[in-house]
Amino acid sequence: MRSQETIKFGELAVNLFGVQSPQIKEPKAIALPPDNSIKAIYPAIIEEAYSQTMDNYRKYVSDYNFRTLEENELIDKHNSKVKLLYKSETFNTLSKEHQIFIQFFPKRYKDLSNREYNTEIDKQPESLSKLLLKRRIQTIKYPTEQIFQNMLHLYNTQLMKRNSEYMRLGVKTIRPIQELDVNSFFITQLKRNNVHSIDVCGKTIRNHRQRLEEAGIFSKSTFFGHTRGVKVEINPEILVVLDLQTNKIATTENQHVTPNGEKKLPDNNDTTGTNKDKYKKSKDASHSFDDKVFPAVTTSLHYKTVFYRNTGSNVENSPVGGAADNVKKEKTLSDKLRERTIHRQELALGLASGEFNNYIPIDIRILQKEAYAGTLTNEEYIETVIQDIFKTATKLYRDANIYPGCWKNALNHWMQNKFRTYNGLPFNKANVFDSIQEIRWRLEHARKWFLRTGVTPLYPSNYFDTTRKTNKEVGFEYTKKAWQRHLQYMESEPVKKRQLERKAALRLTDINHSKKFESQIKRFLKNKITLPELIDYVENNLPAQFYAKLPETLKKLELTFKP
Repeated sequence: MRSQETIKFGELAVNLFGVQSPQIKEPKAIALPPDNSIKAIYPAIIEEAYSQTMDNYRKYVSDYNFRTLEENELIDKHNSKVKLLYKSETFNTLSKEHQIFIQFFPKRYKDLSNREYNTEIDKQPESLSKLLLKRRIQTIKYPTEQIFQNMLHLYNTQLMKRNSEYMRLGVKTIRPIQELDVNSFFITQLKRNNVHSIDVCGKTIRNHRQRLEEAGIFSKSTFFGHTRGVKVEINPEILVVLDLQTNKIATTENQHVTPNGEKKLPDNNDTTGTNKDKYKKSKDASHSFDDKVFPAVTTSLHYKTVFYRNTGSNVENSPVGGAADNVKKEKTLSDKLRERTIHRQELALGLASGEFNNYIPIDIRILQKEAYAGTLTNEEYIETVIQDIFKTATKLYRDANIYPGCWKNALNHWMQNKFRTYNGLPFNKANVFDSIQEIRWRLEHARKWFLRTGVTPLYPSNYFDTTRKTNKEVGFEYTKKAWQRHLQYMESEPVKKRQLERKAALRLTDINHSKKFESQIKRFLKNKITLPELIDYVENNLPAQFYAKLPETLKKLELTFKP
């Protein structure tokens, strides 16, 4: 039960603060006009751009700290008067309403920043504001500069990663630079020579980020979840960006630039080539927490040598060479399957010559993996499966003399009519895969039937005609009846039935990554999503091989896409 005194205090608090609904804290952000964003084609924070950014940062912090000290002097004067009032006899004579006001005001606005809290005090009448102690404003300390340097390194890594994506896609459109994604975990894991760059925890990083936001160095913060961090914009008065496409400093309309506008950046290892060419050879675009990359020196060197400005001897003695382009990339499963697909004329000649009489079909597990997590398009997957089927079908004609044209007619007929909808569109790879086991079983059943009965199979162009569906026509399509009888037999056995049900359940629970991959590309081609959104989706929601094959698949689907 509440006491009468508690209820009375509550009524007094309502009279003081009013019955208005609780105010939602709004983040304090510096409003920047739309045309004030820095725009570039391939932005990077390297060498002179990094040096100018840090110079602008130190100058901005110096001015900010000077203003903050003056502000704190006024706060100290105000607080000294309040403390004197607390010690005087006047404080003991304050009414109960004023005492409750002093007690509840700090609790009500405890979530506000120091400046916002002081602003709320100034909004109160003078008779009430003189009873409250203000909070001192913290200045920007030197450790924050180290945190900011590491954030710049992370920002440059993010910019270069996005640059590599646009370079692969051939995008050369000038655009506003992306926001800085501040993830405290990434920053704490940065290393140089296997030693952590800054030995702090994630909470410390977040505190410094909030301090930079309060100072106006960061603005427009947006929270995207604990795994994605916070996206912020760096004050364009501080940030300086080099455009690797033009080799010029990227600026805003209101930003001061030098008359020539072009920077001749030093090259410490005395090699030739533009910054853009060097950048393509570097590995700065990938996240690595084993060694720290720092953009203050050069992009022509590997990140093991560029944490601080290097001397010529350091560069010459660097163990890191420039052989990144010569490193062999391991072929993916999709690449290997693509190499197995040959021209139909060449395949027809091989089938006619008996080259595939002892052919071993592709492992069904490989085809399943490609169907659900591969980068082959539907058309490529269908052709791979059909060629595999016809290579297996040569066992039916081991002792026959079949002309190449007959095989090619059968191949073309299946490519035009098999695994397609009524309007000619290809089946999804998962649906094609569901039919592979059936077709292989039917081929083996047909081979045994021809051996048992002594009947000679029709020529391939006739036998594989999809319109021959009756027993009198002796076509491959009629073997579907035998498959259905086989399924009925299998379902009659409880153990086999349970196995089939388990496989079906597992297949349904598997994520069809390939279907999602093509679906997102089609959404992009229909202008429903932007290119950055497509890249982010493929990178964050699909296996790594889809991200590597995005440009190639995008170009292929653009040619066959029908809106």
